Amino acid sequence: MLARSPALSALVALAALLLLTVPCKLAAQRVIGGGDDAVTLPRGGFRISLGGEHTAQRDRWRDGRLEGLGGSITSDAFGPLQFSMLAPIEQIVRDLGVRDFNASLGASRLDARQRLFVTPLAVEYGLNDRITLGARATLVRSKIEAQFRIRGDSGRATLGINPILAGSAVATANLTTIGTYTAAAANLGARLTACQGNPAAAPQCATILAEVVSVQTLMARTSTFANGLTALFGAGLVPGRRYIPMAGSAADSALLARADSMRLAFQRYGITTLTASTRLPVGAQLPLSGVDLDRLVADSVEGYGARRVSDGSIIEIGEVHLSAKLRLFDSFGATPATRFTAAGRGLRQSVLLDLRLGTGVRERPDALLDLGTASGTNAFTVRSFTDVVVNDRFWTSIGIGYSLASATALALRVPSDTGASWLESWRETMVPVTPGGQIDVSIGPRWHLSDYIALGAVWQWRGKAADHHGIDSTATTPFGATVPLLGSILDDASATSEQRFGWSATYSTLAARARGRPGVAVEISFVHQQSYSSGTGIVPKQWEDRLQVRYYTRFLAR
Repeated sequence: MLARSPALSALVALAALLLLTVPCKLAAQRVIGGGDDAVTLPRGGFRISLGGEHTAQRDRWRDGRLEGLGGSITSDAFGPLQFSMLAPIEQIVRDLGVRDFNASLGASRLDARQRLFVTPLAVEYGLNDRITLGARATLVRSKIEAQFRIRGDSGRATLGINPILAGSAVATANLTTIGTYTAAAANLGARLTACQGNPAAAPQCATILAEVVSVQTLMARTSTFANGLTALFGAGLVPGRRYIPMAGSAADSALLARADSMRLAFQRYGITTLTASTRLPVGAQLPLSGVDLDRLVADSVEGYGARRVSDGSIIEIGEVHLSAKLRLFDSFGATPATRFTAAGRGLRQSVLLDLRLGTGVRERPDALLDLGTASGTNAFTVRSFTDVVVNDRFWTSIGIGYSLASATALALRVPSDTGASWLESWRETMVPVTPGGQIDVSIGPRWHLSDYIALGAVWQWRGKAADHHGIDSTATTPFGATVPLLGSILDDASATSEQRFGWSATYSTLAARARGRPGVAVEISFVHQQSYSSGTGIVPKQWEDRLQVRYYTRFLAR
């Protein structure tokens, strides 16, 4: 863990130096920083906070199961679950007679890491000894580091790029090939008519007339087969699908076997249009390349219609918070002499009212790994802080809060099935969203090594009720099919729970200033926090490092 944070090593070295050089009279609890607490500022006092926060995540929990940020995008078979536009292709091939066909563009892998760099600035003012007013804003930079690739070699891919896209020669060849099947059905239909008019019109008439239903079924199956080949491979002016079975694959062999069985059936009735050399339209020769994969991501018709996976950097203002903290109880009093000194057991309790202004930028629907800079919605939070002071070395802050965001309408891509990680652009629509409430509980013990140095820990649990997405509709795919858009799937994913653990180290001059020593009243805190478990919903596994400097002006103002 130390290796992850170079700033941490420097801070530990600084703390050790201070422990050796600073008097360590443990007369009272004098260090405040390292987390939220129940302390309010004295009347007329100012506190200015400035810091830097770095948050990284490369994994996430899905209903308690840890997976990479790629989720189902990383798969041995990149198929309809990862890209829904492959589902109709899979169905066409199955309807052509390959019942066990599974569409796959290959083995996919998405390596991704999301980062947030936050610069918070906060100002607090002691309106009186019991009420502290505050304002906080952030500058946020989000950054995506991602590599998305697909391997189609060694039989990993059942589909590849349709060669008809390379030029008209393939379209003409396909038209000729498919025309052979159409001609066979037409010739058999003509012979059936001739035999019905004259039973001696051909040697096979007796068989044909005895098996009229079978003849008609063969004609219909062959016409359906030809139409399916046209829709899949393309022919003439029909473009076909972008992804088709690989030439020489198991699906290709199965289709050839189906064609050969039809050839033998036609020979029974004297139709020799189909021969042993009759093949299929030109199959895919190569699996997807890197260029093809980039196009798959960007294409709005036969792809996701999204930005490149690594194009997710944003620098924007985050959310703005306006707050008021009201001290309800303090067994130590609130004079300058006792505000930062608590030599015995006691309690402090405050309540915080916080209004969040939705000034931040949400994740963009066309950025598949975007973080955004904030939720982009207004919210109101009520949070209680209780400081339990055990002795002059140890005390604990307990926080309990409830937040509720306001309803809004958001541009979202809405799924049709559970488990999909990335969604196509034609699914995007404005969705009314009513956020669910969030409860959080935190326990933050602090241990004071001296008047200047304190170490702390924090445990936090967050539970969020499901949002309600007011949509239950349908959308039309680029190929004319109708699919459902189910807001209930988004609802289920938005109900989350999470536990975090962290620790802090703080250097403070407040005690010295409270005793009348000259100098600057300042606290410098380093906090490391990470999420370590989750229950329901999709929750990112985050590592967060935060360095904060809190400067007090008019420190003992009355």
